[in-house]
Amino acid sequence: MRGSLRASERLLVVDLGEVRRLYTERGPRLARFVALVRGAPGPDLAARLLRHGLPPGETLVYPVAADLLDFEYRQGAVVAGGVAVFLEGPPPFVFTPYYAWVEGS
Repeated sequence: MRGSLRASERLLVVDLGEVRRLYTERGPRLARFVALVRGAPGPDLAARLLRHGLPPGETLVYPVAADLLDFEYRQGAVVAGGVAVFLEGPPPFVFTPYYAWVEGS
């Protein structure tokens, strides 16, 4: 899988490179981007995503209260603020309350 990661104080974005099928704590979802947004999403979320070049229809969003520059990469996952994005498929166990993994990696 070819992708990238962008981080700032208010936004952490995992770009999967193409629209992929993800499995989340809420069930399956299609998305190219997984965005962790600091603070409550609010009614201006779509505008905030578009300002950063993220199409709202292709972006899975998680609001978090944590410092997004304090993310980790562990066990094949990008982890920040109680959210883990598993890039290499389903993990043996999920260690955060919110998660997404890429299916078919």
